[in-house]
Amino acid sequence: MHALLLLALFQAAPAGEPLRSGCSADDQQIGTVRPSDNVRVESALAGESLTCYKINVIRPETSLTGYVLGESLPAVAVFVHRREKVSEESAKAEARLARESARAEAQGNAPAKSTDPLISTQFEDFAGRDSNGKPLSLAGLNGRVTVVTFWSPGSPGSISQLTHTLPLYNEFHKSGLAAVGVSMDPKASRIGETLDDITLPWPQMADQSGLAARYHVDPRAGKTFVLDANHRIVAAGPMGPDIIKAVHQLMDAPSGQ
Repeated sequence: MHALLLLALFQAAPAGEPLRSGCSADDQQIGTVRPSDNVRVESALAGESLTCYKINVIRPETSLTGYVLGESLPAVAVFVHRREKVSEESAKAEARLARESARAEAQGNAPAKSTDPLISTQFEDFAGRDSNGKPLSLAGLNGRVTVVTFWSPGSPGSISQLTHTLPLYNEFHKSGLAAVGVSMDPKASRIGETLDDITLPWPQMADQSGLAARYHVDPRAGKTFVLDANHRIVAAGPMGPDIIKAVHQLMDAPSGQ
């Protein structure tokens, strides 16, 4: 009877998600997060197979900060839904802007400006170590134009943004184009594992300071930024015609402009 009671209590206990010290399933479990817990999601990161989320668990007796994998927690699911809604609304706005720009150019008027709030803002300097352990900073790249590509080892689509940067790099590197790849998996070892059979001549670094979260990059999709000589963001989005056009315009402009 006693054993049956314990079994019933165990089955009735609320399920929980492991709270880990990092984004790998092998990282130390530092606690368990219950669905009823007060959870604040800080950012999304790239995990090995599941998206990793940095969270704060706030309880009357204590507060914990750590990482969970996947979207099973209600607070994480809400976070993902809100981010997807913002992304969808932004995509619709950009599509509308593209149509308006095409009409404006056809009529000989100035094209409409981007609605991305990051455009024309300053990209903050960052520093760390590249995948070979060498010091790396944005300022140290000394690019006349700099392409920053956020990518995830678990996302083939974001990795393709890296490889599709290669023709631009080969065309303009001798004229002052710099590039850097930022892996959104904080484990630096994942860079070499993922790019083992891909040769890229520009440095790669792991995002261990929340840089991707600062610029609202979805770790499942990645994002590419084009910066001018003063590190002002000129274009941002998936690698494609808009990014290529922005690089060409900056490289074709006289130096100092």
